Amino acid sequence: MSYKVSILKSKEAWDASFSRLPKESQDIYMMYDYYQIDNNHTECFFVESDQNIFYYPYVKEKVNTLGYELDDIYYDIQGAYGYNGALTNCDDIFFLKTCRKLFIDYCMSENVIAEFVRFNPILKNHKLFADMEILNINKNIILDLTEENIWMNSYEHSTRKNVNKAIRNNLSVKIINSVDISDYDISTFHNIYINTMERNSAMNEYYYSKDFFKKFKTLLPKNSFYIFVYKDEKVISVELVLFNRYIAYSFLGGTLPEYFQYRPNDFLKHNIIEKLLKLNLSYFNFGGGAKPEDGVFKYKKNFAKNGVYDFYIGKKIYNQKIYDNVVSQWKGTFKDQVDSYENLLLCYRYTS
Repeated sequence: MSYKVSILKSKEAWDASFSRLPKESQDIYMMYDYYQIDNNHTECFFVESDQNIFYYPYVKEKVNTLGYELDDIYYDIQGAYGYNGALTNCDDIFFLKTCRKLFIDYCMSENVIAEFVRFNPILKNHKLFADMEILNINKNIILDLTEENIWMNSYEHSTRKNVNKAIRNNLSVKIINSVDISDYDISTFHNIYINTMERNSAMNEYYYSKDFFKKFKTLLPKNSFYIFVYKDEKVISVELVLFNRYIAYSFLGGTLPEYFQYRPNDFLKHNIIEKLLKLNLSYFNFGGGAKPEDGVFKYKKNFAKNGVYDFYIGKKIYNQKIYDNVVSQWKGTFKDQVDSYENLLLCYRYTS
């Protein structure tokens, strides 16, 4: 059996390969256009053998640009923000193992020191990475949009009460497809989003700029929408939702805390679900909490009481000596970051 390996870098090549995946696997987080939102140095490792394909997009960046003293040029690999890993159109174990072996060979030849993956809990693509250290680190809440009578069968009683309370409080909603979003709307969204990040003491990488959100209008105009909840003509809660053929994702958003009493969050999520049902999607991934069973997790579970899924990550170190050297330099230079990030595989990327 012959194997053809390609390192795809152009939109045309990515899109052509992506279109060969089963429709239910054509996930928004795996698209070329999504990878261009906030990343440089993107590529896709693509293997084909007869009709079998293996599609693996990622970000490959130099470690040297972070300022560490190294004897050669080294790289690391990770997926874009969200869920990542590989996709395939087959379950041939020999083919899949061979693809990973080919990828390992590629990483070794390219001086890759480490690889990090956040797997998709619906697509369960952690099963394609048997050579990695696979860790079940959290839970996600995922609503099955094909379930009959979601209002009664998926929502908890408390959530139904909160949605009804929001309606009695005269909250209203506006949903704007990204293709139609205005700069004013993005500014409104961004102000509430940043307010929420500051209130929650979010890590620096979550403080996205307005320009970041504007990119969804140009890159994913038909695969995303913004939702705004109003109280007395004032926007009080917002969210950006991403979707493709099969799955939608709660991406980023926020709420003004002084309006929590009116239950805008429940109202917002309920209206997202109503929109997704009209789009005939199959799943809505709410994400999870910072850790299993925290307050955020329990809130999300109230919309999908039977929708708890395992969330896996994958880790692999290709060059232990260089990796340890980089981590040692990071600990010595960025002492104030160590307590927060030392348990992360790519901890040395947190330099501010």
